[in-house]
Amino acid sequence: MHPYAAVVQWIERGPLAFADVAMRAQVPLFPMVGTPSVTDPEKPYSKWVFRMSVPLSTDLPASMHRMVKDGKKRMAIFSEEDAYGQQGAAMAVELAKKLGVEVVENISAPKTATDLTTQATKIRNANPDAVLLVTASTGSGGAFLRKLQQVGLNVPVYGMAGIVQKQIITSGGTAAEMLIAPALVNPDEAGPLKELFALMKDNGGVDGFGAVLGANAAAGVVAALKSGATTGAQVRDAMEKIGSIKGYAAGPIKYSPTDHDSWGPETLIFVTVRDGKFKNL
Repeated sequence: MHPYAAVVQWIERGPLAFADVAMRAQVPLFPMVGTPSVTDPEKPYSKWVFRMSVPLSTDLPASMHRMVKDGKKRMAIFSEEDAYGQQGAAMAVELAKKLGVEVVENISAPKTATDLTTQATKIRNANPDAVLLVTASTGSGGAFLRKLQQVGLNVPVYGMAGIVQKQIITSGGTAAEMLIAPALVNPDEAGPLKELFALMKDNGGVDGFGAVLGANAAAGVVAALKSGATTGAQVRDAMEKIGSIKGYAAGPIKYSPTDHDSWGPETLIFVTVRDGKFKNL
């Protein structure tokens, strides 16, 4: 199986459903999700999986450290009831203990929820000075921000990298200005990604986080092929050895035999929303 045809997998839902098949076919997998279990080293397929999205182990601590830097001490957590949300909420509770942050409310909702009034009201009544939003969904993230605004809570909401897309402003409206988040890319300001913005200037522009994930996966595969790899197994081996890969992030992508997550704090920038646009902090 030629690596061009088989090695890049665009998977937003259920990457683990493909992982065993990829392992048996000796085809490396590049899932574009942040859920920690995707690269669990205890799983036999993990040696074939290379994350091509910011993991929760990177952006969640970045958000919480920013929260502490901003002087916030009473945090409420809102998460979606999926693997990403629940693993992230558990991670946040543990990190809060280390950072000396009080978790005054920890609440969730199904991804299909259409009314978040109960959750927003409970968070407001807990009187936090910051909210941690653990979701990669711009639709539900925006709906939650609007509901917080409607119930009268006006505190910073620290999000994850996955929601830094123009859709969060569309879905959140003016409530999106509560948001502070680490980002792989700011769709409204080039910052350290001037080369990407120049490339996309006459090709639709940069919409946000999701728009560059496939490009980063392709950059990794091309680097492996340039190193001489010609099969899926050789591409897999090359990904651990070729060192820094120049992708579309503030810092380089780099895998190793013991690290298939790669995306560290250096790949991120912080943004907020002002007057309907993302602004670099």
